[in-house]
Amino acid sequence: MQAAGLYSRKPQKISLTALIDVVFILLMFFMLTSTFSQWKAVDFQSPVASTEPSLKKPDVLILSADGSLRMADGSHAFNAGEAVGAGAFATDAVLVLLPEADARVQIIVSRLEELKGLGLAVTMGGVTDPTGRGN
Repeated sequence: MQAAGLYSRKPQKISLTALIDVVFILLMFFMLTSTFSQWKAVDFQSPVASTEPSLKKPDVLILSADGSLRMADGSHAFNAGEAVGAGAFATDAVLVLLPEADARVQIIVSRLEELKGLGLAVTMGGVTDPTGRGN
């Protein structure tokens, strides 16, 4: 009758501390290694100092808060929903994009990608004052 003695032992309690530690470690691992959005870099040329002065002045584009683009000299204007045409600028044109102070970052990035997709050399300038009083 030794078999009856095997079943009469008290079951040992399992400590939940180690189990909770493992669950939190796994939770932290999955939180730190997962991505919830796709990050993408935007390439644009930054100004570089050179020994030779450039004879060609860059064209200045002003980006409004609604997404519309206009040339500083008034020669071209593109509405917010209107795509910039491939023939709007010369292929060797150097553009400086000046966003207004209240322009959202997503609009700036979208327009930069659009201009970069046309093969234009685009760089970012400072922020313009939409009222025209400063700057």
